[in-house]
Amino acid sequence: MNVLNKITVFLGIALVGGYLAYRHLLSDEQKADVVAAQEELKNAVDEISEAVMPLISKGAPTKAQERAAAEANRARTAQQWEAIGF
Repeated sequence: MNVLNKITVFLGIALVGGYLAYRHLLSDEQKADVVAAQEELKNAVDEISEAVMPLISKGAPTKAQERAAAEANRARTAQQWEAIGF
């Protein structure tokens, strides 16, 4: 096996093992802690991305701007659906 295949197999086994451990070995409180840690990590990555984005891309929208545009789009879509009776 070459190195790429070994890495692929290892990652696959690690993902399956992690999923099974999460699904069957953790209590509900521990699962909630994992979800909270995942959310904190996502927020930290977003903050770092926000800080670095102006340095690497000129004129591209930030994550906050993208989220605001997505929320405005959701609101417009809801109004359109409401206007047609759904």
